[in-house]
Amino acid sequence: MNIYICVLLFIKTVSSKIETVQRLSNAELDEHTRVTNSHVFPYVVAILQRSKYVSAGALIDENWILTAADGLFLMRETLKLVKVRLGSINYKKGGLLLPAKLIQIHPYFDDKSPIFDVAMVQLAETLRFTPKIKAIRLQKTFMDVAATHFIVTSWNPSLKQKPKHPESMEAIERRRMLTVTHLHPSEVEECAAELDAYGVNKTDLIMCLDPPGGSEICVENRNVGAPVVLNGVLWGVVSSWKTSDCDQGAVGPSFVTRVSAPDVTSWIHATLHGHRWKHKSNE
Repeated sequence: MNIYICVLLFIKTVSSKIETVQRLSNAELDEHTRVTNSHVFPYVVAILQRSKYVSAGALIDENWILTAADGLFLMRETLKLVKVRLGSINYKKGGLLLPAKLIQIHPYFDDKSPIFDVAMVQLAETLRFTPKIKAIRLQKTFMDVAATHFIVTSWNPSLKQKPKHPESMEAIERRRMLTVTHLHPSEVEECAAELDAYGVNKTDLIMCLDPPGGSEICVENRNVGAPVVLNGVLWGVVSSWKTSDCDQGAVGPSFVTRVSAPDVTSWIHATLHGHRWKHKSNE
């Protein structure tokens, strides 16, 4: 009798674990957790081309968004199609939807390299902050990366190809919701070696983050423009860069453009105040 009860309990336990795994799979949680409260990350915005999601960004004052450059580089020619949704965890609805007035790309940006992958979007209207819409402070003093993890928030990229089977409305809604993940910084030596492989020696401009279990560096739009935050301060935004000969399945870190790097923070400050940026040596 005792053996029979034990067998039943074992079967019940296994069944419960299988159901749990199925639920997690269906929810597409992986290393990301979906956000359910718009008050938690009031600085995160979604940059859209018409209604299509392009990248995440960080609200840094009443008029300006900080994000990655690559996704916006060609969109300057179709500025009237660029919109920014603020104060909502769903990039398709809710909150405040405003047109973009201006897109500024860092003058040193080059799509052949991950450095200086940063842009600023000026809103067509000056914002009034609310509990759901607030700017985040920028890290202004350059510091060594010694944190255990950073908070990264973004939306899932749009599907490039239609799925073989029709998606349920629940799955579509999940993909439209803001996600948050905690990413650990790479060791400084490992990050430097990774950058050196791409001919980059300006390690003060970039921080590397290691997604849990590794990540495909060639996945398009992976966390592009996502704010990278520690203790309520913006350290950088996730770069959109990938190699031109990128092979699907390649594993590597996320590159983050650091806002405290001298040639980045001075450019941001000049742009915010409408000043002409005095280019420094980029040797």
